[in-house]
Amino acid sequence: MALLRFSIFRWLPWVLLALGVAAFLKWQSAAPPVNYITGTITRGTLEDAVSATGTLEAKEYVDIGAQVSGILQKIHIQIGQSVKKGDLLAEIDPTLFQAQVVQGEATLDNLDAQMDAAKATLTLAEQRLTRNKNLLKSDAVSQDELNSSQADYSRAQANIEALSAQIDKAKGSLDATKAQLDHAKIYAPIDGSVTQIQAREGQTLNASQTAPILFRLANLDSMTVQAQVSEADIERVHTGMPVYFTTLGDPDTHHDSTVGVITSSSLSTSPPVFYNTIFDVPNEKHSLLPDMTAQVYFPMISRTNVLIMPLAALDYARHQLPASELRPVGKGKKPKPTKVFVLGDNDKPEVVEVTLGIKNRVSAEVLSGLSDGDEVITGPVDFGLKARPRVMIH
Repeated sequence: MALLRFSIFRWLPWVLLALGVAAFLKWQSAAPPVNYITGTITRGTLEDAVSATGTLEAKEYVDIGAQVSGILQKIHIQIGQSVKKGDLLAEIDPTLFQAQVVQGEATLDNLDAQMDAAKATLTLAEQRLTRNKNLLKSDAVSQDELNSSQADYSRAQANIEALSAQIDKAKGSLDATKAQLDHAKIYAPIDGSVTQIQAREGQTLNASQTAPILFRLANLDSMTVQAQVSEADIERVHTGMPVYFTTLGDPDTHHDSTVGVITSSSLSTSPPVFYNTIFDVPNEKHSLLPDMTAQVYFPMISRTNVLIMPLAALDYARHQLPASELRPVGKGKKPKPTKVFVLGDNDKPEVVEVTLGIKNRVSAEVLSGLSDGDEVITGPVDFGLKARPRVMIH
């Protein structure tokens, strides 16, 4: 009995070990497969370009304000309407200006009547002065009487000069009032489209403090793009170089132009620093509208009909490969992999040596090592205990 008990304790550890190994193998066989994020090698056009975000605005536009104060009586236009130069846009209540014109004309008529009377007085004073000069020669009048007639003549002349100045002032005031009456009607200064209306009928306008902006007219035949280029890329951009952009609503259409102006002052003094790069583009169909967002590209190098691989595959390889597998690219630079992981037919990763050409921030040109349709691993998918389908990135 003691011998049997001794044999059981002797073999018990080995039995427990065997049971543990069997359980581990069973658990491993039931473990979910490893999942990866992959990118497919495709053939297409690869471009190394500086990218930036820009804003569209009309090359020619005018903000139209009110030059006189008053109640905005009538608006004759609507948003989006096309107008010609000289078209009536709006009217301000002219009642006050019409009354001022009538008052100014009456004042001027009164001064003209006073002038007629003053001229008659001057003529009479001139006749008396001439007569007294002749009578003085025969001692028919005294010197005092001659001096008095001379003074009357001078006063008549001075009165005419004063009335003439008052008439000039009244005419100027009347012209200004008539101009205000004319400004009560607002006309289009250019051909264009109405892109903004910032006033409403019945609104009281106060032009004495600041000219209120009522409308914006824009000529949409030509647009200007202001692209904000970061300080890291601005040295690669220069005037005269080609540039193109797409819009959020039509990302497949390229609008081509050349760089016109690069501002020397930054848009902000605190990092990150950006500089405005400005260029014009024709807009005959008026498909481009003010304030649209433009995704702008300044192409440096472009290759067509090449194999394209996502750069994320290199990042994944850099973290997975041992240091001995990384090939240095120059003194003082960090080693970068020349190998990537490819997902084979059995869904297992395989290390493949690749030769790369030009790169941008997202993709790289594949010169050798991969074929069209190959799937390179760009990262793992951690789904916990549940297995899910592999994520494909194209």
